[in-house]
Amino acid sequence: MTKHNIRGLNVIEFGENNSQTVIFIHAFPLCNRMWDKQAEALQNDYRVIIYDLRSFGYSELGDGHFTIDTHVSDLVSIIDSLKIEKPVICGLSMGGYIALRALELYQSKFKGAILADTKSEADNNPARIKRAEQIQQIKSGGREQFTEGFIKGALSEANFNEKPELVEFLKKMVGWQKNEAITGALLTLAARTDTTEFLERLDLPVLIIVGKDDKLTPPEFSKIIYGKTKNSDLKIISNSGHFPNMENQEEFNKEVLEFLNEVNKPPKGQ
Repeated sequence: MTKHNIRGLNVIEFGENNSQTVIFIHAFPLCNRMWDKQAEALQNDYRVIIYDLRSFGYSELGDGHFTIDTHVSDLVSIIDSLKIEKPVICGLSMGGYIALRALELYQSKFKGAILADTKSEADNNPARIKRAEQIQQIKSGGREQFTEGFIKGALSEANFNEKPELVEFLKKMVGWQKNEAITGALLTLAARTDTTEFLERLDLPVLIIVGKDDKLTPPEFSKIIYGKTKNSDLKIISNSGHFPNMENQEEFNKEVLEFLNEVNKPPKGQ
């Protein structure tokens, strides 16, 4: 494991000597630790990069005001600084919004993409109003209630009730984040652009993953991405809500590994 500081970003690298790189982009309002089990599972065969989005985890806060395009610029700076040739990117939820925008702007930089529990649509008015209410809740001292409500809404009902260690880990992760990071990210999410129209121009191998019981970005949204992309596969993960990489890591990791192995097969005749 090697740690890097790239333009104030906390970047961690595993399996440095492996050729193909996979970059994981974390969800709101978490940090790179959500990918612990993926880094562990993949590092023997792949070069794995996990990092804290600007203002989250150990990355610098700055003024706390960022757009999705700011996060895309940070992603590109990691790729350029570490001289990464054609990585596969994997983004979940907010990480998926960043991945989609990065593909829209810089498709030729990537070899493939994994889009997990995300959607291409921008927020509608009710979603924007809810984010505004969450900002007010946090600023009014309701951080604990925000965390409780978020985790209950994110996990499947069964996992929320039956996996206390996972609930506790998520509470810790959310608890590590600064108020300014969370409220700033809520504005970022509310202001993001719609990438639906771009999907038909996406010409890379794509794996679309979603938890069967995801209430935040239900499988219907993943089906839209699947229906509009040329070279994609859709996998619905059982016993999972919004975080299948932690709720059912065995199934999630299996699908990711199969996709990566397929993407990295040498062309026929070689």
